[in-house]
Amino acid sequence: MHPTKSGRWTTQTGSSTYLDEAIAIWLRDLRSEFRTRYAVNAILMFAVTALVAVSFSIGAFRIADAEKSFLYAVLLWIILVFSALSGLSRSFVKEEEAGTMDVLRLSARPQAVFLGKLFFNLTLLGALELIIVPAFILLMEYEIEFPLLFASMIISGGLGLGAGTTIVAAMIAQASARGALFSALSFPLLLPLMITAIKGCERAAAGMHTAGWPEVKLAVAYVIIMITMSLFLFPLVWEE
Repeated sequence: MHPTKSGRWTTQTGSSTYLDEAIAIWLRDLRSEFRTRYAVNAILMFAVTALVAVSFSIGAFRIADAEKSFLYAVLLWIILVFSALSGLSRSFVKEEEAGTMDVLRLSARPQAVFLGKLFFNLTLLGALELIIVPAFILLMEYEIEFPLLFASMIISGGLGLGAGTTIVAAMIAQASARGALFSALSFPLLLPLMITAIKGCERAAAGMHTAGWPEVKLAVAYVIIMITMSLFLFPLVWEE
């Protein structure tokens, strides 16, 4: 399966792997996003607004050093999670709105569709984290004792965030109240990951090096479980 220059899909007659189809869907979604910038604008606008509001609000208070590690980790992940919830549902909703859902079902296998949409959401999340995390550290003067542990937690948490939101986005694509339903279903699913990521970032900032790696392992396990279960369940969701 390959997108033509006009943006339409053609079915490949020869053999193709799941990865080939997933990459084709990923690249097609990236080209579409570059034209509209709907999801990027929604995510970044929310994230930047929340970051500026948090930096001005927290700057007015004196916070003890012992409390900064936990408080800043909470604020960082609140910004990241809710920014993601503001725009990642578009990965499947735009197919429903454009009327291309049936074409996509005929052109690619379900698992390849899920992987392609997952790659797209992870690309958006990667861009979000590259912009927001350094900005948060600079604006909040967030001191990180163990940057490697902190970066590992951010990356593994972002992967879990992308995996969880992608399968929920597929489930709510045909619902009427998509926005509210997406957040309502995603938050309970992402809550364990969010708690784990907050603890990991707190311990990375506070200098508890050995204590923070179990959180990274938990986040990686969450990613593996979420992607594996999604690949098994997605065909049922996709063919409904």
